Amino acid sequence: MTLQVGVGLWTGQGADARRSYGEVAELAVAAERAGFDSFWVTEHHGLPDGYLPSPLTVLAALAPVTSRISLGTGVVLAPLHHPLRLAEDAAVVDLLSGGRLVLGLGIGYAAHEYRAFGVDPATRGARLEALVGALRQAWTGEPFSCPVLGLDDVRVTPAPGRRIPIWLGGYAAVAVDRAGRITDGHLVGRGEPAIVDAASAQLGSPRPGFTRAVTVACVLDAPGGGAGSARAAFAVQQRAYEAIQAGRTVYSRSVAVGADVDAYVQVSGDADAVVAGLRGVLAALGGWPDVHLVLRLLFPEPLEVQRERLATFGREILPRLREGT
Repeated sequence: MTLQVGVGLWTGQGADARRSYGEVAELAVAAERAGFDSFWVTEHHGLPDGYLPSPLTVLAALAPVTSRISLGTGVVLAPLHHPLRLAEDAAVVDLLSGGRLVLGLGIGYAAHEYRAFGVDPATRGARLEALVGALRQAWTGEPFSCPVLGLDDVRVTPAPGRRIPIWLGGYAAVAVDRAGRITDGHLVGRGEPAIVDAASAQLGSPRPGFTRAVTVACVLDAPGGGAGSARAAFAVQQRAYEAIQAGRTVYSRSVAVGADVDAYVQVSGDADAVVAGLRGVLAALGGWPDVHLVLRLLFPEPLEVQRERLATFGREILPRLREGT
């Protein structure tokens, strides 16, 4: 198994948007120094707590202050974006970062976002499937057309000069099947065993160049882990999610509003317990040659708390996790 370990998901939530957005570069630098392989952001629109609406814009800002770490979107809500604009923005971020973008795409679940952008949610699956092929054509730098997306003889310049990895999120069987057929990876946003196992069964046998990516919420009950702060901040973050998930099936089941935050944490405990829990996730993916864990460690907290947590995971967790692969 080839293992990469990323950190996320940065959302920009908090009472002081100017401060939280001003601190994201320092978090990315801290993650790179701690030894993480990737830094992940995500997207929602119209939330009152300042949830990040423009993930590629943030990654463009992180490109010049980092040098090694991959920059990932987990995920861009693809049907809400004009396909040509998305292709251009992704190409620019990839060029700015020297070829470090991982473009995670998904369809989302929030009805208010589709209303705001004037997009019919009934078309989202077909639009996403057509978009993947259109992005591949766009990044060649040659003229192309995609009638399904309303593109006729258009061109993206400058081209990124490489095949930008495209991963798809999603839990429904049709979404997992789509990822396995047409993209470079599948991203599970909530790394519970049943969800990971169901995706494995749906995807079938590994194919070369395909990445299994799993986001795992971790709480480290050890000095430098900030367990109490992490749980409190995670709870605030989850309340924002629940406000737009209530009554819908997300993560393959109905969302329970007001659930205890530990219901959303997949791995917790001291360093030994966290390493063992993460190794358990990896064991469930043992048949896959390319695996990417995204450790959910970034919450709306003070910068110094998050930096210390990243450094602690870099010292106490990452070396031991990699020794076992």
